[in-house]
Amino acid sequence: VTGNQRTGRAMLLSQLAILWTWLTAVVIASRVQKRGAKNSFDSFMLGLTSQLGGVRTLAQIGIGLHLLTLVVGVTARGTDWGRSLRQIAYGSGTALLSFAIVGGAAYAAWSIRNERRIGLRLAGLLHPAADGLKTLFKEDFIPPNADRLLHSLAPIISFFPALVVLAVVPFGDTLCFAVGENGSWGGLLPNVPRDGICTSGAVSLQVVDLNVGILYFFALAGTGIVGAALAGWTGDSKFSLLGGLRAASQMVSYEVTLGLTVIGPLMVYGTVRVDEMVRWQSVHSWGIFVQPLAFVLFFAAAVAESKRIPFDLPEGESEIVAGYYTEYSGMKFAMFFFAEYIAVVSSSALMTSLFLGGWHMPFLFRDGVRLAFAGNVLLFVPLPQLAVVTLGVLAFVAKTLLLCWVQLTIRWTLPRFRYDQLMRLGWRKLLPASLVNIMATGLVLLAIESAGVQVAKGLTWLGELSMFAVAAAGSAVAVYLVMFLLKPAEKRRLLASTSAQFAAAVGGTRTRRMGA
Repeated sequence: VTGNQRTGRAMLLSQLAILWTWLTAVVIASRVQKRGAKNSFDSFMLGLTSQLGGVRTLAQIGIGLHLLTLVVGVTARGTDWGRSLRQIAYGSGTALLSFAIVGGAAYAAWSIRNERRIGLRLAGLLHPAADGLKTLFKEDFIPPNADRLLHSLAPIISFFPALVVLAVVPFGDTLCFAVGENGSWGGLLPNVPRDGICTSGAVSLQVVDLNVGILYFFALAGTGIVGAALAGWTGDSKFSLLGGLRAASQMVSYEVTLGLTVIGPLMVYGTVRVDEMVRWQSVHSWGIFVQPLAFVLFFAAAVAESKRIPFDLPEGESEIVAGYYTEYSGMKFAMFFFAEYIAVVSSSALMTSLFLGGWHMPFLFRDGVRLAFAGNVLLFVPLPQLAVVTLGVLAFVAKTLLLCWVQLTIRWTLPRFRYDQLMRLGWRKLLPASLVNIMATGLVLLAIESAGVQVAKGLTWLGELSMFAVAAAGSAVAVYLVMFLLKPAEKRRLLASTSAQFAAAVGGTRTRRMGA
């Protein structure tokens, strides 16, 4: 083990020890505040929390220790007292981490020793499964004058493309396995270099690794239009027909914008393979900084393609009952319903790969965490390949969930468009803006190619600054979430009754004698 590797491991162990210690202390202190002290240790934690001013102060102290450890580690790197600190951190970090894990587990076991029954809340997840199972046995109603074959085929055509388009979206970096002289595969390589990709013994974390990449996504996603149109036409209902016509025209209109918006990133990345796009972003900068207008346009068009509020004209219940699946019931209706939600996940996953760096995290490379700026490495923590790939998969899932949450938030925020507003937004606003983005991207690329080395170096520095900004924003959000979860719930009682009872509850009303 080299000195740099030992320094990185000591830094990692100390950070994990500090993190687990203050998280355990915060959880215990919060529980003691809610239920009261039951033993001497609870009394100690309650007194310590009250002296510090609350549970939040414990979290703030922990975050401060993280920053202090990083500053001391960077400052003392390469010095004699830095090597002494490394030995101390290597041993004390391991001991503190073990103590925090064992101590937290022991406290949890001691706290529930007298409980008669421990509720398993995860068992509640069986209820959605039961609802889905019941849907299979519900009555399958087909209108008397409907085409039975096309009526049954429409939900499959809508559901299938929304699901299989995820096949080309990579959710993690390539796994590299050892290959023997006879061509037999061994175990996973413990470490891989930062640059280059293993050619033999490589396993891509995506279902299908196609050369056409994103073109496959759009080719299959466009077939969902046929399912919606067929469902409206075969329903033998004017409401279904109107919904099918609306869905077909809306999806065709915004499919054009969706395709043109991707041309800008394709010009920048120079490839149609989604995994290569992610690797380009990991080297330079995320697509949201390189193509900000394309991200906004793609997001708006993707929400319209999934037919979610405020673009839910094809199934507007106030106008056409339920749109193109009015005459569907049972599992066929559920397939249309699931197709919309799967489309939300598929579009979020694609946006993550195109604009949010996919599985990439700031300063996380294939050989570990490397904090560098302008060619100077400030901090390097080597990590095994399995840890790096696992962190990348978790980052991809978190980004996808974030975009899904934003789309669901819009659903409860904006009202539904009128149909003329929907068409005007697609053809007269988003489409010209996507063409402008293509022209602007071409001009910028030509200017960069004709510029000198200093411009390229400046762009490299801007890319590194963008990663610093992402890391700072992510840390701020993580701290905010911790503070939010630790904030005590404020319960306000609202009397929902007659006005006289409400007035009495708030202290009565002022009265005065009526004057002549």
